[in-house]
Amino acid sequence: MKKIISVFLILSMLVLAFSSCSGSAKVSVNGTAVDDEIYSYFEDSLKNSFAEDELDSAVKKQISRYVAVNSEFGNKGLVLNKTQKVEVSNSVNNLWHLYGEYYSNIGVTKQTLYKIELSKMYETALLADYYRADGPSPVSDEELKAYFSENYCAVRFVTGYLFNVDENGVNVEMTEDEKNSAVSTYTSVAEVINEGTAIEQAVSAFGENTEVHDTLINSFSQDTFPVGFFDAVKAIETDKAAAVSLGDYVFLVKRIDVFSEEYGYFETYKNSCLQKMKGEEFSAVVDKWTENYIAE
Repeated sequence: MKKIISVFLILSMLVLAFSSCSGSAKVSVNGTAVDDEIYSYFEDSLKNSFAEDELDSAVKKQISRYVAVNSEFGNKGLVLNKTQKVEVSNSVNNLWHLYGEYYSNIGVTKQTLYKIELSKMYETALLADYYRADGPSPVSDEELKAYFSENYCAVRFVTGYLFNVDENGVNVEMTEDEKNSAVSTYTSVAEVINEGTAIEQAVSAFGENTEVHDTLINSFSQDTFPVGFFDAVKAIETDKAAAVSLGDYVFLVKRIDVFSEEYGYFETYKNSCLQKMKGEEFSAVVDKWTENYIAE
């Protein structure tokens, strides 16, 4: 009896997640009506990628995938942990704060936006479940750590600039001598760190209140730093410091152990790493599931 009740609850939850509150719905999946707001969300997100006569079909495919993910999450008895739930809530609040008026204008409420972000987290959880140690396609911690070590670097750094700012706030390029002098200063501080001085103490050479930043960088996205930064950092020995000069910037960088428990980067970004490692492969798995969910 308990198992029957449990299945009934899951089915009830899925119906609530997909069903339309208005009488007639634009789309149904396997006979279950899907909220028109879900259609509006995907229609808006895809409208610039498809011709007008292709858009409805593309939206229906995306809705089929959305329902497939939600259904498979329920079918497998998965649950989100507290951290994942908080992440979904924060994401929705941030998106609504920035774009709430826009979503309202296209007919999407905050509740529907929550459903969309929740489904994204469901897919993340499904990926972790699929590649777990005893899952359908296991990925060992050793494999994941090897990939993490190859494609991620943990650094502590200070940013310097190879340009001056005039009285009008306009950037003025340094002379070659000035640039060389700045890079030389950063190199000298790196040498002091390598001799055993703590980075917080060593950077006082740049002036009081110089801030040391801690971050994890990867080989996939280099929007935050100049092109070539990851490769330059990768060339630095772990626990050593160096000056890295790229374009208009010079960085004092100390590379730290990417698996350092103090920073906890591996545990924090483990799922993101798995997504980078297996995301394309898993997308094909989800596409296969989607074949069983027909949007009409």
